[in-house]
Amino acid sequence: VEEDRRYFDYVYDADKLRTLSGKKYHKKKNHLNSFQKNYEGRYEYREIDCDSKDDIIKFLDKWKEDRSIEDEYNRVEYESLGIKYVLENCHMLKMRICAVYIDDAMEAFSIGSYNSTDKTAYIHVEKANPEIRGLYAYINKEFITKGFPDALYVNREDDMGLEGLRQAKMSYNPVKLVKKYNIFQK
Repeated sequence: VEEDRRYFDYVYDADKLRTLSGKKYHKKKNHLNSFQKNYEGRYEYREIDCDSKDDIIKFLDKWKEDRSIEDEYNRVEYESLGIKYVLENCHMLKMRICAVYIDDAMEAFSIGSYNSTDKTAYIHVEKANPEIRGLYAYINKEFITKGFPDALYVNREDDMGLEGLRQAKMSYNPVKLVKKYNIFQK
């Protein structure tokens, strides 16, 4: 049995993500304020459903194409296929979906679910146009605030071993990491 750091889940205090208050979140708050100022009157947060899957897939394909992430394991491609599979079957799943539209075009979306037993929101997917400063901070904050108002914790899942994603997840100051393991037969 071996720990696999690539797949540790990141767990956060939900109130900290809702408010972004304090010194640790100063940069995030600046990015958020920049987004709100630069796009004032042009953006809209929307809770959407499975009927918006074509918009999501269109945005996801463009996001993937624009990112051109080099990944020897092809994880981004597999993630994209997984998201599309979820969207094709989302009427059977208990999840919430939100999106941010700027000038009536989808520029970000997120998919999550809620476990009322442990009062934890699970953010399974979050994608945003990386060219729009503060958009990730905005959708992150709004989805927790509006989509999961009763959550005490937010599990934003793993970083797949991608260094940039690890840095982004660590920058939100997790309260704990949930360890994951690989089991090998000898």
